[in-house]
Amino acid sequence: MTKAPVVSWYEGTNEKSSEVTQTVNYGTVDADSQSAIKVFYIWNNRGESEDASKMEEVVFTTRDRNGGDGGSTGNIVEAVRDNWFHVRVDSLNESSFTAVGKGGVGTKNPSGTKELGTNGTTTNVNASTAQVWSASKTLTLDTYIQPTEGNGFIYKVTKAGTTDTNEPTTWMTVEGSPVFDGSVEYVAIKIDKTPNAKEILGLANNTDVNGDNANLAGGNFVQVSVYADVPITASAGKNLLVQRVSYRYV
Repeated sequence: MTKAPVVSWYEGTNEKSSEVTQTVNYGTVDADSQSAIKVFYIWNNRGESEDASKMEEVVFTTRDRNGGDGGSTGNIVEAVRDNWFHVRVDSLNESSFTAVGKGGVGTKNPSGTKELGTNGTTTNVNASTAQVWSASKTLTLDTYIQPTEGNGFIYKVTKAGTTDTNEPTTWMTVEGSPVFDGSVEYVAIKIDKTPNAKEILGLANNTDVNGDNANLAGGNFVQVSVYADVPITASAGKNLLVQRVSYRYV
């Protein structure tokens, strides 16, 4: 069974040392002004050697500390209730920001949420070490093979055996399709995978602590920019809230 998504946030850079483990402080923002823009990288399964479930229907919003919309009596959080926070999805190459929070009828974004996603791709960690096919070779279970001519797929041995004297004439190029070779059976695995809309992949990856090779796991994270736009009618005082990413998984 595939494990549940493993979600982590990083502020400013994709370095492991930038992981968000405490409260994010936007500082003091005067009425009728904007905060500085903060950049976050939101990951699924960073640096893990086993796949996790992908995150689906992923959205970003803000909520009060009780998970509410900031409008409850005795728990007014104007930043949430009045949609102060704005988000842009940089990993989708967006140029404009969307207000998030309570939303509601008559607001620019009635849902109060922002769909997240990425144009990045994740490269299968076994692609670089997959053996090139050769004739009459004994292969053990879970070995990875690549055709003599690359086709964007690698093939995982699902039944151990010995390869044929001739290379398979058809290497299937549909994810999950079987391939038969002598007494060996494989399953086709696409090397580079791009998530669908509103998804973050959970594929195994070898992302280093400095994030220098994060592009090889580009389908496993989204990059967002966030700022607060405080209206002139804002009350003085702290606004304690949470930035929330909601999703489902199978």
